[in-house]
Amino acid sequence: MTVTSDKPLLGKAGIVTGAGSGIGRAITKHLSDLGADVGINYNMSEDGAKKTQKEILEKDRRALLLKGDVSKPVQVKQIIDTANNEFGHIDFLVNNATGTHAKTDNSVEAAVLEDWNLEIGVDLTGAFLCTHYVSPLMLSAKKGKIVNISSVCAFTGDCGPAYCSAKAGLLGLTRSCAVSLAPYIQVNAILPGFVSSQPHDPTLVSKITPGKKMGTPEDIAELVGDIISMKGTFLTGSCITMDGAVTEGIIGLSMGWINQRI
Repeated sequence: MTVTSDKPLLGKAGIVTGAGSGIGRAITKHLSDLGADVGINYNMSEDGAKKTQKEILEKDRRALLLKGDVSKPVQVKQIIDTANNEFGHIDFLVNNATGTHAKTDNSVEAAVLEDWNLEIGVDLTGAFLCTHYVSPLMLSAKKGKIVNISSVCAFTGDCGPAYCSAKAGLLGLTRSCAVSLAPYIQVNAILPGFVSSQPHDPTLVSKITPGKKMGTPEDIAELVGDIISMKGTFLTGSCITMDGAVTEGIIGLSMGWINQRI
């Protein structure tokens, strides 16, 4: 098995959580295109997960379906153990799963505790549990890459209290794990902005985004692939915003409004 520039992940294996749709599905397919064997975790998006597996298998790569709720410790351990037994090792983990199924308004006064617990449980506790169970395997091998998918909502605060809190918490988890798992495991986070797999208005997004476009799941997937393929180990503890500069643009607009008011 020869690693080439277009297949830098040949011989590598790992898990992507929430891989049945959207960004997770794009990440899974891209890592497979780079040569990796991938565990496809899903909980609700079974059809999407099976479609992703079929597409990967047709390219003669290995793809393992891993059904499970990442907010449940027993299920997470089973996911990690199953992948490790099948692949023989786990070289990377992408914590992408999200619990964005809240039915209430995006305001703290309308929030329901059940929705809060779901979001925090999947987005934040899920990432913690997956990292908790996979890190001993990576430490034993003295190598590993973990990428957490956060959101610019960790900064902007306009996506509801549970989602914003979960995604902000992921940044703290990323930095803490980067310190505690060094030097063998590199832990980084990506903060996507407006992405086309979500119900955003592309015309509006293009107007408020300095980059003049909405991102795609494939944009995020490429950055994940670059981080995991990286030979060096110095990139760790970083929280990388990938949003076409929309966050900076919004800050700039806000500052301009403030300047007009004072």
